[in-house]
Amino acid sequence: MHTRRRFLARALAGTLAGALAFPASVPAAAARETFPSRTVRLVCTSPPGAPLDVISRRLAESLSRQLGVAVVVENKPGAAGVLAAAEVARATDGHTFLVTTNSPFITALAVMKSLPYDPQADFSLISKIGASPTVLVANPKFGPGSLAELVALLKPGKANVTYGSWGPGTMPAQVMESLARKAGVALTEVPYRGSPPALQDVLANEVDMTFLSPQVALPLIEQGRIKPLAVVGDGRAALLPGVPTFAQAGYDDFVFGNPTWAGIAAPARMPPAALARMAQAIGVSVQDAAMKEFLVSIGFEAIGNTPQAFEEEYHAERAALLPLLKELGMMAR
Repeated sequence: MHTRRRFLARALAGTLAGALAFPASVPAAAARETFPSRTVRLVCTSPPGAPLDVISRRLAESLSRQLGVAVVVENKPGAAGVLAAAEVARATDGHTFLVTTNSPFITALAVMKSLPYDPQADFSLISKIGASPTVLVANPKFGPGSLAELVALLKPGKANVTYGSWGPGTMPAQVMESLARKAGVALTEVPYRGSPPALQDVLANEVDMTFLSPQVALPLIEQGRIKPLAVVGDGRAALLPGVPTFAQAGYDDFVFGNPTWAGIAAPARMPPAALARMAQAIGVSVQDAAMKEFLVSIGFEAIGNTPQAFEEEYHAERAALLPLLKELGMMAR
């Protein structure tokens, strides 16, 4: 990702082509503006109520105090974050940012043959806000209570076990298809537009399993409405200390220990002064004691790293996951 590199002129085929066409350059007036000079938009890749949306709204409150202007959250879910990312990539007002997971930058490559942006060239990463383990949960009526029991059920090859993903190629698909490959079994993916609708079908016993943040999972576990099977992350979830990780169950590849992160990015052509001011404000916001406490309460570890550190971590993740997507047959390209 190079801050000053020009956009590659791309567009989606069909109905998205005209809507996603990029302007040739940033208007001179926008480039001269002092940041911030108007309302700041945070375009969120998740639907309302999802953990990323909750983080976006709490961050917006803090950033508004830091920046002295209104900061609003706009939800634009769908297509593994591509819709939201495309809108932000083409923004030229100098006040539009993307709050996202890794999906539009990595897993979107498994969704579409041609993206309306270049994940590396068309964005400037600003800061990783926080990271969280993710827990695999199942309907209480589902027989297995652990990964070992799940694999044992599947081994004869007669059981049809389903899991709800957040779309093709997204983290649930990466993890579960990696599990299926390593264990020599088969699972059936049911794709959804985010975690909330997948959860609804697990609760209704229409789908066997899905993935949730610890904060969303905990009350439902306590109510007996779902049961946890294993945690994806580099350690057990603080909110669910009794639930083992995939690694502790014998599955220790990169994908099984990769926590879900929430980060913020900007269009690559945003003026450097605006990027620096936003990075400074985010750093202050994330390191605030109240914000840290909030993130911990929803199962996230506060990070608030620098753009340079964020880029380094992104490139390492990309280098690990893109070959995996290819091996699993999830690459649309």
